[in-house]
Amino acid sequence: MITKRILAYLIGMLLILIIFSPSIAQIQELHEFKGVKIPWTLKYEDMEIKKGKYDLVFLRHGTTLFYLKIKKEGKTICLIPDGERIKYQNQGDLFALHMDPEIPENAKLQIKRNPVVKIAYIIFESGKHTRICPFHKIRFKLKYEE
Repeated sequence: MITKRILAYLIGMLLILIIFSPSIAQIQELHEFKGVKIPWTLKYEDMEIKKGKYDLVFLRHGTTLFYLKIKKEGKTICLIPDGERIKYQNQGDLFALHMDPEIPENAKLQIKRNPVVKIAYIIFESGKHTRICPFHKIRFKLKYEE
């Protein structure tokens, strides 16, 4: 009787793992930049991200959805969807992408701003030699304050 109960419990746990594991496995971490200094206060919806040092984690869900996770001291403070993929000039030609000098060898991060419209751009390039998702350039737009 006890073995039947244990067996039923194990089968139940296995079914739960089978049901939920595909959705968890679909989100992949592309790259994490630690200790990135953000020089402005960023705004996303009703959240403010004060200027300071943060860890930025770039994530991918499927092939077209990109996310930016902002962490401070190991805790996630914000998850920003809507990463816009920017295509390279030679997108689709693998040989030309490898030879393009403007594509970095390894992952690269840029933070730029447009003071006229008060928008900050966080641009992630995965680079040529990234194992997961090479040749990707992803841009996130956030409002900012000085």
